[in-house]
Amino acid sequence: MNGKFSYKFFFERTFNPIALYKTDVPTDDIDVSNIIYLDVNPAYERVNDVKREDVTGRSFLEVWPKVEPRWGEIIKNCLKTKSAVHCEGESRYTSKYLEAIAFPLSDNMAATIFLDRTELKKSEEQLRANEKKLLAYQTKLRELATELTLSEEKTRRDIATDLHDSIGHALLILLLELRKLREEYKLPKDANCVLDNTIQMADHMITESRQLIFELSPPILREVGLTPALEALADNLLTPRGIKWRMNTRGDMKNYNADDAVCVILYRMARELLINVIKHAQAQNVEICVNRGAGKIQVVIDDDGIGMPKHFELEKLGRTTTSGLGLFSIRERLIHIGGDMQIISAESGTTVSLLAPLVIDKNPRSADKRSVSL
Repeated sequence: MNGKFSYKFFFERTFNPIALYKTDVPTDDIDVSNIIYLDVNPAYERVNDVKREDVTGRSFLEVWPKVEPRWGEIIKNCLKTKSAVHCEGESRYTSKYLEAIAFPLSDNMAATIFLDRTELKKSEEQLRANEKKLLAYQTKLRELATELTLSEEKTRRDIATDLHDSIGHALLILLLELRKLREEYKLPKDANCVLDNTIQMADHMITESRQLIFELSPPILREVGLTPALEALADNLLTPRGIKWRMNTRGDMKNYNADDAVCVILYRMARELLINVIKHAQAQNVEICVNRGAGKIQVVIDDDGIGMPKHFELEKLGRTTTSGLGLFSIRERLIHIGGDMQIISAESGTTVSLLAPLVIDKNPRSADKRSVSL
């Protein structure tokens, strides 16, 4: 098979439009007006709705006086630079999205092959549209998750307040009355024994109710602030289990005060992390740091435990913690309010950083721009 036959076979039979051009002017003077058609293949005739005899021998500008400039420019640049030139875009003549590659054949000849990318372009546009929908859906989920945390905290506070004001108050009055009864009245020995047991039981019930109120919603969080609340939390969770802990702070609350909603979110997340330490880390020591600065507040929990598995992936771990607020969920909720979570884990322990803004944006990144508050 000789070269001429090979060229003709490819040129005539290919499904992609191909055009051959030449110019007789010096390189510096080349323009679309002096680029002349030498030949076009049947695919070019079919796609562009032209006939070979009406095209050959005419200039590119004569054939396509109103075509998008890009198609003529790549031929001109190809002939000037003696190298392949590529472009793509909408074609008003074909109503398609085309990709074109112009490549030199000799000093004054070039060819252009056109590839129909219409379906590919539609697929890309559909993919981008789906990505936008997915992003909006993901943002919505983050918003709802954050609102769920805050709504849950409001419910906890309401229940804790009711317990304190009703049951807690009633138990305290009962205890005082029982002590008054023992101190002011002489009762039989058996009655005193029953009274002492009753006083002890009432005192125990008060202690239990206070513990329940702390578990539901620690009053210290809203009355004093995040740092004292985390100290009380660590003392309540870690100390009874023999895990030593210490608290470090940087930046004062007076100058860098976080709003109530941020403190609630960080407190609940820190609680989950401490529970994870207790359940999984086998740690002996835990350090809690609260860092405050311009516009940001950070809670860092560092343990000296066994670290996380080497195959650890944030997206797959932490979905089964006590309240369901796993590591993935923690990060998603922080992202929604403009924060983030970072994890560094090694055989010598794990460090988790929770970063949040001091004040939640009243126009959060969500579809309906709803605010988040307690």
